[in-house]
Amino acid sequence: MNQRTRTIFRSLAALFLLFAQSSNAQAEKAKIVFISGEPSHGPMAHEHRAGNMILAKALNESGLGVDAAVLPDVGYPVDASVLDDAATIVVFCTGHQEHLLNPKLAEFDTLMKKGTGVVMIHWATEAKLGQPAKMFLQWMGGYCALDWSVNPHWTPEFKTFPDHPVANGLTPFSLNDEWYYHMRFVSELEGVIPILSAVPGTETLKRPDGPRSGNPTVRKAVANGESQHVAWAYERPESGGRGFGFTGAHNHLSWQNDNFRKVVLNAILWTAQVEVPEDGVPSKTPSDEEMRKNLDDKGNQKKEEKEMPRILELDEVREQQVQKMDTSASLALLVTALANTENPSTRSALLNGILKGLEGQREVNPPAEWEAVSATLSQSNNDEVKSLTEQLSQVFGDEEAAQNALDTLADKDSELDDRRRSLASLLVQQHEELLPILGELLDEKELRIEAIRGYSVFESKAAPDILLERYPEFGPDARRAILETLATRESYATALFDALESKTVSAADLPAYVARSLSHLLGETFTEKYGMKKLSKDKEAIIAQYRELATPATLADADASKGRLVFQQVCMACHTMYGEGGIIGPDITGSNRADLNYLLLNTIDPSGDIPDAYQMVMITTKSGQLLAGTVTGEDDQKVVLNMIGQQTVVAKSDIQSRETAPVSMMPEGLLQTLEKQQVLNLFKYLQTKEQVDLPK
Repeated sequence: MNQRTRTIFRSLAALFLLFAQSSNAQAEKAKIVFISGEPSHGPMAHEHRAGNMILAKALNESGLGVDAAVLPDVGYPVDASVLDDAATIVVFCTGHQEHLLNPKLAEFDTLMKKGTGVVMIHWATEAKLGQPAKMFLQWMGGYCALDWSVNPHWTPEFKTFPDHPVANGLTPFSLNDEWYYHMRFVSELEGVIPILSAVPGTETLKRPDGPRSGNPTVRKAVANGESQHVAWAYERPESGGRGFGFTGAHNHLSWQNDNFRKVVLNAILWTAQVEVPEDGVPSKTPSDEEMRKNLDDKGNQKKEEKEMPRILELDEVREQQVQKMDTSASLALLVTALANTENPSTRSALLNGILKGLEGQREVNPPAEWEAVSATLSQSNNDEVKSLTEQLSQVFGDEEAAQNALDTLADKDSELDDRRRSLASLLVQQHEELLPILGELLDEKELRIEAIRGYSVFESKAAPDILLERYPEFGPDARRAILETLATRESYATALFDALESKTVSAADLPAYVARSLSHLLGETFTEKYGMKKLSKDKEAIIAQYRELATPATLADADASKGRLVFQQVCMACHTMYGEGGIIGPDITGSNRADLNYLLLNTIDPSGDIPDAYQMVMITTKSGQLLAGTVTGEDDQKVVLNMIGQQTVVAKSDIQSRETAPVSMMPEGLLQTLEKQQVLNLFKYLQTKEQVDLPK
């Protein structure tokens, strides 16, 4: 082992020893620790310590059973034990490359994993790509991201608030500040509760595109009138810990606004697992004199703001932050770390990390030490360690591990989650013995849809007949999964075409996105008879026709409940509205839906202004499988594709061809597939301000 390898290993060992630390019991009073960053910007802006002092004083005077303390020195505490018994930690500091948590990620993550709360204020919400961004997502569900989020000074109007403790006592307010928006959040906002949201105007994007000033995706979102979340609460699924992100507080005087101050005080209490009063945390409005106390000494600072840290190019960031998992040296090092620890949490963390790095791959050559290490891990008393070991052994081509997965999947007495994991791993490995089991799983409602989609992995002569025979007896979700699966291979698509011709499957059942894939596979044979109608070049004329149809009188007579049903049939697979739907396209809950012209433009010409994030990518694998979706992640080993109803990881070694179409995933001609009354009902539903019941 050379010196560099020993150094890396010692760093790994130090990192994972932190997982073994036990949690300290909290004091009778919930302890709240404030960490302040180094001074930045000019006077009365980014006043980290002074802002923290105002918040801590308010909490200590509230009589709510908390003990709030601002650390005397700026930066991460030298003696980090001061954080061990904290109920929550408030961080107000410079972000991105100079974020005070960057060199302490592992140490801070240990606190988060034991359930300690965290509140990040203003620039502290901005994370570097790579490990910092990943940690921020885990800790508080979202973060400010370069080339995605923006930082304009604007005056949002906060009119409504969720039924959540952090919103207790808030009343509608507006306040000018540097409110960052267009955050990166966890998938589908799972666990995230937006607290402060507003629709920014186009004036917030007057600056040219840049890392913090604008980009095509945020411009599209603003043009669509999408609501932006500038403060949010998050509950971590594993530890039960809580996080809160708050993008305001550039202006120190903002703390004099009672609602502005209250939402952060409420959040601090909530993340500390302390009950928030019904009217929120009480606090006195700080006087002008109090606002001038504890300010950072910025007397010698130039009038110009501190130069922004250098923005690394994406490839450079990847090189620094991502340890590539396709090298034998990397794997050998991590397996050695597994061999040298008996801590279950450390083992799980290492195994999860390796599996994540090898996601989508199969038949990977294992390190020489793996056979002995896996034999030890498979005897662990920890079920998670054993399960992860089995999964990794499959990636390494271990037939015994694959057989164990087959046995687990076939055993109806096994836990459902274990069977799901076995099915997923076997599909990744494309194990041929899985095929007959898929047919049996069609009889199990809990695994039916995964089994249907599993057929797309294989080129099976029997698959189309099996699926089409069962098609009439299944419910809508399973039927749609069958159509999606039969549109992934040419031989499957041919069988579906024959079923359409024989009326075994109704053409009315075909979703537009499935028809598009079938057109790609079968060409004019399919398109001439069942493909989407092509619109004329004069889309303005088509828009005018529908504008004449959707008059105020006809919309008034339309049925929003029936419109919701139409939305479920033609829109919900890709779009979310009122918290239900897919994630392929934008969430349209907060969009400019009340404007009929907006609805007509985006439904009739969805590709008129399509950002890269929503362009359709079609991947054909070497086995003949066609996958269509939007790319949500990519590195030198794999592509992560968001498809209708599922997310798929494709190893680049499996890709035969890849085509990016300069069009939206949403096809043109959707309205033309609907009856006139269905169009009116859909528009009526899209213009609602709150969810309506489905028709009875």
